[in-house]
Amino acid sequence: MVNTIFRVQSHKFTQENIQTTLVCSNCDEVFTKEFLLDLEGQTIEFKCPVCGNLGEADIPYKTAEEREEFEEDFDEVTEEDGVDEFEDDF
Repeated sequence: MVNTIFRVQSHKFTQENIQTTLVCSNCDEVFTKEFLLDLEGQTIEFKCPVCGNLGEADIPYKTAEEREEFEEDFDEVTEEDGVDEFEDDF
């Protein structure tokens, strides 16, 4: 049974993962951990890297506004890449 909760102190979304800074409720130590984007919004169970206690953390998720911004940025990069490929062909 899980007795420890890892509180998310801060987080950052990248194109590949979610970088989090967490605090262990058992030993009060701060540590960082990366999670796959597929785990966004889920509750994940893992061991504290400091004290070894089994605990869980609620992985943050992007708000609708953050998703829109990401999609716009992604579209811009895709458009830029497409132009470069076309120019390289000729």
